[in-house]
Amino acid sequence: MYALVDCNNFFASCERLFNPALNGRPVVVLSGNDGCVIARSNEAKALGIGMGQPAFELRELFEREQVALFSSNHILYGDISRRVMSVLSQFSPEVEVYSIDEAFLSLDGLPMPYGVEAYARAIADTVMRHVGIPVSIGIATTKTLAKIASHRAKKIARYGGVCHLATPDQCAIALMECPIGDVWGVGRRLAPKMIEAGVNTAWDFTRLSRERVRSSYTIEGERTWRELQGEVCYAVDEAPAARQSITVSRTFGQAVTSFDDVYEAVANFTATAATRLRREGSAAGTIMVFLKGRGCGPGRYVGALQHTLPVASDSTIELLQYARRALMSVFRAGEAYKKAGVILGQIVPRNNVQLSLYDTVDRDKHHRLMQVMDSVNKQAGYKAIRLGAEGGRKAWQAHSDHLSPCYTTSFRDILVVKAKEK
Repeated sequence: MYALVDCNNFFASCERLFNPALNGRPVVVLSGNDGCVIARSNEAKALGIGMGQPAFELRELFEREQVALFSSNHILYGDISRRVMSVLSQFSPEVEVYSIDEAFLSLDGLPMPYGVEAYARAIADTVMRHVGIPVSIGIATTKTLAKIASHRAKKIARYGGVCHLATPDQCAIALMECPIGDVWGVGRRLAPKMIEAGVNTAWDFTRLSRERVRSSYTIEGERTWRELQGEVCYAVDEAPAARQSITVSRTFGQAVTSFDDVYEAVANFTATAATRLRREGSAAGTIMVFLKGRGCGPGRYVGALQHTLPVASDSTIELLQYARRALMSVFRAGEAYKKAGVILGQIVPRNNVQLSLYDTVDRDKHHRLMQVMDSVNKQAGYKAIRLGAEGGRKAWQAHSDHLSPCYTTSFRDILVVKAKEK
């Protein structure tokens, strides 16, 4: 038995968490540079605001309907996500964080004296009470079916936020009402091909023979087909496999021409990527820096260079040395740059790093320094301590004219409540 816990309208819910005046009001969160819609409250969806729609197309609607606009506050969203996942870990020893707002829980063998649905409602109530984020929960015998159940829990009011596909008849109805494009693992590219072949719903897919599924949709398609039949092919990962790469990139708020300003951006991206490495207990063997000039088409300058480290590292200091070398090779004076990024590759567990006889870096010292820096930043706020190269000019910073405070990670943004004497 698996449960998929999905935070409802997560980014919008995070913004409402510290501003109750937003309850019942349309809320929209915008992408980098305040360009496109990336999150909507239910009230905003009811106005016809589409996901990915450019903000400039909606200005009149925003003003007329008094839509509350927010720039993406990923520091806040990430911290609230960690709090939600911490609560979920109290309800199952096996939790797989699938995305910033979703997690799979294994419910096998857990004591549930009042039944699985009551247990799921206790999860939702606890997350709401401890964190303040509403969630929907889907329960089924496989992760793919749990995904479908979660979607129904969120969209169909009669479920009250919890949908348990407990019987074959309930599963069949859910599959018949699920478009094939909404099935986990099908994807946008495969869905049109399946619809053209007459497979319009998840139920249609389960009616195909195993041989046809394997020949037409590969072994991964067969696994999805088996999961829809109730056969477990994807177990909950207690420790998800390490990612293959980490990318941090941004489109600048304005064109940047000086090396110092571009280097400041690259230094910030490198520091963010290195922090993620350490959080996951990993190290990177390669680092790539890429730049994109202003404009579009074949005339726009694009440059990239990758360096291989002699020993895989998670040290911001060491990674930044190689990032600077790469940037010096690809930077062209006179170009106006609109985007830059850093990609860390050849990621391995930190405890499995292959050392070198000729290594001259004091790795223990670097490790202790990074531990102290991460510890201080965790307690004192995001980037309370940072490298000098990360600077403070921020000429490259993306537009965020509607950014909310970092209520949970910055001392200066902590809410202050004042009580008046009667």
